[in-house]
Amino acid sequence: MSATDRAAAPASAPAAPGSGSAELRARLVDFLCEAAELEHSLCLQYLYAAFSLKARPDEGGADEVQIEKIREWKGQLLLLSREEMLHLGLVLNLLTAVGAAPYLQRPNFPQPERYYPLGVVSALEPFSTATVDRFLRYEMPTALLSEIHGTDGDGTDDGETLTVGLLYERIRQIVATVDEKELFIGSPYRQIDTAAVIDPEGVFEDAVATGYGVEPFPVTDRASAMRAIDLIVEQGEGAEEEAQDSHYNRLLVVRAQLQEEIRAAASAGRAFEPARPTLCNPVVRRPADAADVHLITEPLARTAAEVFNAGYGLMVLMLLRFYGRTDDTPAQMKMVQETVFFPLMTMFVRPLGEILTELPALTASPGTGAPGPTAGAPFEFGRGLQLIPERGPAYQVFSERLFDLSARSRSLADAAQRSDAVSPQVKKRLAFIAENVGLVAGRFADQPNEGLSHART
Repeated sequence: MSATDRAAAPASAPAAPGSGSAELRARLVDFLCEAAELEHSLCLQYLYAAFSLKARPDEGGADEVQIEKIREWKGQLLLLSREEMLHLGLVLNLLTAVGAAPYLQRPNFPQPERYYPLGVVSALEPFSTATVDRFLRYEMPTALLSEIHGTDGDGTDDGETLTVGLLYERIRQIVATVDEKELFIGSPYRQIDTAAVIDPEGVFEDAVATGYGVEPFPVTDRASAMRAIDLIVEQGEGAEEEAQDSHYNRLLVVRAQLQEEIRAAASAGRAFEPARPTLCNPVVRRPADAADVHLITEPLARTAAEVFNAGYGLMVLMLLRFYGRTDDTPAQMKMVQETVFFPLMTMFVRPLGEILTELPALTASPGTGAPGPTAGAPFEFGRGLQLIPERGPAYQVFSERLFDLSARSRSLADAAQRSDAVSPQVKKRLAFIAENVGLVAGRFADQPNEGLSHART
């Protein structure tokens, strides 16, 4: 069935007797919050696997030709993560359209199989056949699950496994059931459309508005809500088997290529190792809501991981403001967008996430010659990552934390310069990160921001 046909089709599961609009809307918000958690979580898992991939033949385990193939796989994983960001943005627009708040909460990694009804552990793991297989299970079309279980796969109250596509089908059913005027009660002002809302006068370059794959569109009625659901399902989660550009089929190609490289290397009597020996589920502090984590103990890597967590946390806070704005001006929204999507994501999160996979994770024991595991981006989630409702305090916090992040990035770069164990390339990248974060902090503070003072540090 095409997207248009599904948008016009009636709900496959009508409202239960006695269910009012308020009850159905509350149920819809629960489903959308679960979808937001899944999209957020999967985006980070794709990033982590991409960061772990080797970049040079001198790292061992791959020759120059194989390194080119590895770069292709990394590009695919980064593209998938960007599309998950789009999906998350659309889910947040759906939430605000029905009168709810933006939701970026999630449990810490790893999340056990029982946490979501997908039967899959959510974990930060380096690239491998097993990791790609886990991603395939996330992105599995509902039709394939039906074949495996011999059922229609609907429902989980009796313990049956659910696909992400079926979760969105439940969302679709409620959207198609409740009267539009009773369901879409959120203010259109809070809808995010990077081209029309954040850039109403068209002053951004096209590359800024659409080049990073995170351009959500407004959701204000049933038609736009169905369009958002269709895009998410058809692009990745629950996509039809024959959709060659779906996440599922792109991952199938990556897995087939990976298996071929492994077989060819084995036939030649050598190993193929495309990923660094990165820790699974790295942390700098043990979370209360997750087990099977691995502590980063090497001082420089631990400092780098703490700086990474600070930048990731700031990015989440700013995204909450971006999607939960109140009386922010267009200039302020541009400022938040320009800070979050481009400098922080591309000049901080990605390069520092990659650098962490090159740093030793553990303090070396005397007399051991074999290299140990490398660190990784923890993406640790603090309790304080909540929407700051008032505009003034929110922008004050953003400015303060940007200057703090700048100072910590500079301190990290200086510590790396003093270390003989850090490669010149990593030292150069850390210095570049520190320079860019400093520029971002200064630019943010220099923007006109009504009634707000900035204390530079």
